[in-house]
Amino acid sequence: MSTFTTRSLCAAIVTFAAAGSADAQGLANRVSSASDGPVQFTFAARDGVCGNGRTYISTGNNSFYGTINNSVSETLRNDPCVEGPVRVVLGRADRNVISVETFVGPASVEPGATDLGTVPAREANEFLLSLAARLDGRPGKDAIFPAMLADSANAIAPLLAIGRDKARPSETRRSALSWLGREVERDASAADRVTTALVALAKDQSEMQAVRSQAVSVLARLDQGHGIPALSQLATASEDMWLGKQALGSLAKSGDPRARQTLRTAVQRADLPEDMLVTAIRALGREYATGQDLDLIRGLYGKLDSEKARSSVISTVSELGGSENTRWLLGIVRQEEQPIALRRAALRGAAKSGATTAELVALYTPTMSAQMKESLISLYSERGDEAAVDKLLSIVKTEEDRSLRRRTISRLSKSDDPRVKQALVDIVER
Repeated sequence: MSTFTTRSLCAAIVTFAAAGSADAQGLANRVSSASDGPVQFTFAARDGVCGNGRTYISTGNNSFYGTINNSVSETLRNDPCVEGPVRVVLGRADRNVISVETFVGPASVEPGATDLGTVPAREANEFLLSLAARLDGRPGKDAIFPAMLADSANAIAPLLAIGRDKARPSETRRSALSWLGREVERDASAADRVTTALVALAKDQSEMQAVRSQAVSVLARLDQGHGIPALSQLATASEDMWLGKQALGSLAKSGDPRARQTLRTAVQRADLPEDMLVTAIRALGREYATGQDLDLIRGLYGKLDSEKARSSVISTVSELGGSENTRWLLGIVRQEEQPIALRRAALRGAAKSGATTAELVALYTPTMSAQMKESLISLYSERGDEAAVDKLLSIVKTEEDRSLRRRTISRLSKSDDPRVKQALVDIVER
């Protein structure tokens, strides 16, 4: 992996500034010398970029920005997506840029705006990124989007410069980093340099967490899984627990086999801090979980000393659902030696993951603790089907614990079922 040093970063910034002064200065001068009020210009869009010229823009791969009425297919049928050009409208006050609006598609002239006509795409790209590098607030962030739509623009160096600039607002920096990940798809030769820069940002504890988190997120999205090895290293070797948890969370969103193996290794580490272990367990059980992962997660339960970690196993298994997971959760409910909080969590999880009312009714036994019986009564009441109501009526008639009977009657009293109302009348009259 190549090294993106401070010296090379400074060189990139200087190069960008020089390019901006040479190539974008002409457009900057034209904008600043225009009469006060809005200024607009157009330029060629990248392949696949289209819009209706008013309300929406598509950047390809089913990515839309703006307003889509009803469904995408209906919108495109009634209001076609027309390829380029990009039209940028700069709102100005006292000749200072205060807003940046972007449109793609059939060109028009904004009422009251000075129209500078069509400008070279590269010049527009550099001018807009120069705005992002110096404007505060929303205008700076909004200037990045049209810059990235410009045809034949290579924006990796200026995006890195903006992403690293601590003087820029966090939202502008995060936007620059996000687009940086997409630029790597166009220029794979920059992947090593970008990865190194993102890792440095993620590790920098003097940085604001929002920017560090964005850097980790972009690493996970780099084309062809280029950032996965770096994320795996951050997740398993970092002494920064916050960063380790962020890296684990990002690995959870990847189906890359290397990411999956890192998570499997992490949950089995005896030296992993509790909070990171909990994060790793939940990450392993996300949408890319396999049958192997489920076996591993369930198998961890009996080996864990931490109640918090065991609770994370229960919640993860509950969210995944399925008959095997439901059976396992019901088994935890039956284990009287388990802490009551975990048994209750397993009960809720089993109900959520597909346990039938018959299976839940079978749990209510004379030896069950009053706390667990109370949880079951609450669950039966929520179910409200015939089998659940029958069990509640049976509890009223047979349960020896008066407090539980009162709770059950209270639950039943909220039912509109005529059969329940008659049963309660009979109880009162006895």
